[in-house]
Amino acid sequence: MGNAFSTTAAALALALGFAGFAHAAENADAAWKATIAAAEKEGSVVINIPPSNTQRDFLQTEWPKAFPNIKLEMTSVDASAWMQRVKIERDAGKYLWDIALSGSVTTFAMKNAGFTDAIQPEFILPDVKDPKTWGGWDQVFYDNDHTQVMAVQSFLKMPFYNAKLLSPEKVKAEGRKIFLDPSLKGKIVWHDPLIPGSGESFAPVLRNLLGDAGLKTFVQDQVVFIANMMDMVDKMARGQYAICMGPVMSGLLVRYKKAGLDIDIRPLGNTPEFAAYSNTGGANMVVMNKRPHPNASKVFINWFLSKDVSTRLAKVMGQDSNRDDIPAQVEASERRVPGVKYEEPQREDKAEELKASHELIRQYRSGRS
Repeated sequence: MGNAFSTTAAALALALGFAGFAHAAENADAAWKATIAAAEKEGSVVINIPPSNTQRDFLQTEWPKAFPNIKLEMTSVDASAWMQRVKIERDAGKYLWDIALSGSVTTFAMKNAGFTDAIQPEFILPDVKDPKTWGGWDQVFYDNDHTQVMAVQSFLKMPFYNAKLLSPEKVKAEGRKIFLDPSLKGKIVWHDPLIPGSGESFAPVLRNLLGDAGLKTFVQDQVVFIANMMDMVDKMARGQYAICMGPVMSGLLVRYKKAGLDIDIRPLGNTPEFAAYSNTGGANMVVMNKRPHPNASKVFINWFLSKDVSTRLAKVMGQDSNRDDIPAQVEASERRVPGVKYEEPQREDKAEELKASHELIRQYRSGRS
């Protein structure tokens, strides 16, 4: 009798579980359809994205296929200029933006200025709103409260080197000493870390790796700073420098190879010894408060974070999604080494460390220290 009762109870619980799941799925589907209908009445969604042609091309192609009745208005205003622009607009009572994808410094500044909302209430699709998809909210949200700055991507970032100018054997033998090798004086280029962009997060990583004295030598004797990222990429492709610190070079060199340049530019190394660190690039998402298109914003966020879109975007960008259910897209030489702890300089609790490293570099460059 007891076993029969237990079996019946278990079956009932299972049936109720399935029924609850089905009900939740129906509710999510109904909410999704209702949100799309409301978004179509709004007519558009306005976002600011990093100056990535790859990402822009993907969104311009794929969004209209999914939502032909909602216009996607994209702008790529420079991070620091965009922050100032939004402030001026809001001071004038204008609220023109819905969503932004940018680097950590800018997104934290937007949050701390009171311009953003929590993102989780925007989630509708079951997989998107499930914290297990992202390894937990503490993992995917980079702000201290884990609510407003969401790292859509997370991949390993490291310096790259020209194997035609610097032998792999020398790199392997020297390890971190390669950064201070006298033979490389003036042959290392850094996308200026004092400008918001691909080079800024290398500052605390190199400070921790080399120490203050080593960083001073590196800044004053070894490195050349370049303000324009693509100018740096061009100079690396043409063999003018041996090592670079800035963007992930892999995808950016394709056009040079297609043009016939014989290029052999490789990751310096995928361990902290070679200044490799965990990075989000310009893929930190914030949702603006008082946004003009709240329903279209929800549609974009859920579509953009869905497994299908995240997988395809990761492939074309060559950068790993922060979803746990999407396999790594990057080459093996650019993947994390299992069990190795990497720095995460783009989290908000590292903001003071980032700021202090930038100030130290500013002093070294001015000769004040």
